[in-house]
Amino acid sequence: MSLVTFGKYVRSHLESTALPKSHFISVKQITQIQKVLSDKELLTITEAAEYLGVFRPTVYARIKEGELVPVRVSIRTVRISLEQLKRDSNRLPQPFKGDYSILITKEEALERYDVGLSWIYKRMKDEGIRTKIIKGKTYFPRKELDRFLPLRKHYNPDEWYDVAELMKRDGLTRKYISYFIRRKGITCHRQGWTLLIHKESWDKAKLVRGDIDKNYLTVDQARKLFHIGQKTFYDGVHEAGLQGIREHNFMYYSKSELDRLFKDKTPKIPPEIRRNYMRSGDALKKNHIGQKRFSDETRAAGITKVKTEGNYVWYKKSELDKLFKKISDQ
Repeated sequence: MSLVTFGKYVRSHLESTALPKSHFISVKQITQIQKVLSDKELLTITEAAEYLGVFRPTVYARIKEGELVPVRVSIRTVRISLEQLKRDSNRLPQPFKGDYSILITKEEALERYDVGLSWIYKRMKDEGIRTKIIKGKTYFPRKELDRFLPLRKHYNPDEWYDVAELMKRDGLTRKYISYFIRRKGITCHRQGWTLLIHKESWDKAKLVRGDIDKNYLTVDQARKLFHIGQKTFYDGVHEAGLQGIREHNFMYYSKSELDRLFKDKTPKIPPEIRRNYMRSGDALKKNHIGQKRFSDETRAAGITKVKTEGNYVWYKKSELDKLFKKISDQ
């Protein structure tokens, strides 16, 4: 059997059997496989496992831990350099260096320090610090990491959202959140590896249609409700510092804030005017005529009219009744 055929035979057994490798492969056989693979610069995951005399999951685990750095040759394909494997296979166990009196898990380390996992491994490698494996779980020496890693800064959760929090709470992707804050111009800033989003700006921008219809008014709706002109509205809003919400082509303002600003400015109509006069809209409905005819007839008949606050025009009821009764009798 040639060495190449022998390597393929061992490879098929490595992938198919669940027995420990010591049951069917010896150190001598591993050495033979290494000779066969020594002409290649990049090895597949399976070949790397054969070269080191371990299983494929072990190679993947060491890649995840940062002990092996793969070379990506396509979107779904990675290779391990032979030079890296040679260094790894010749590496002798080193004694633990540093203070290991307090150990923390990977999750606790990511929560404590304002860096990513790959950066933690890189800095540990630079400092000559190793992880400890206890019952298959990885632990880090906290006192040593405190020396050279920045602690995560705490932020005010009443003022800022963490992107990870929004992703978990609302089921959003990081890509969508980034697109949304750019499109809406939402205030955000980066704190180390953490992206923080201004809470009030996000909540206003994320208002659903039901909230807007119930609690907000457009400019035109506010002007009609409070009987004010456009200049009066914008002057009051700018003076009070009210912030609107842009949704498509409309600006929305909080009803409660507008009430506080303009409610007292609702036109005050004297009771005698309401009792003895009526507005043109009410007269049109009562007499079933159009606006043009109403204007022409009242002008020709010289109907008494008065103007009140809010630019309302009122017509005397008794005179309108006589006028339109006379017209209906003709």
